[in-house]
Amino acid sequence: MSTESFNRTSEEIKTLNVNLDVLKQKVTVHQRKKICINNLNKRLHLAQKKDKYKNAAIVSAIFISVGLVGFIAG
Repeated sequence: MSTESFNRTSEEIKTLNVNLDVLKQKVTVHQRKKICINNLNKRLHLAQKKDKYKNAAIVSAIFISVGLVGFIAG
């Protein structure tokens, strides 16, 4: 097996001048934020209220469309 493929690379090995301080990053400890339960309950209540309104609108639209089709066909 020939060694020509090994000789293609240059003989010079370049080293990079890297600042090692960049690699030593400080690890910060994240403190948990306080959570207000009342605000979370209010958001949950508003989301449920919005979902109820959407569901009522969809069901009423279905009943109205079925009623109109029945009225026109009958």
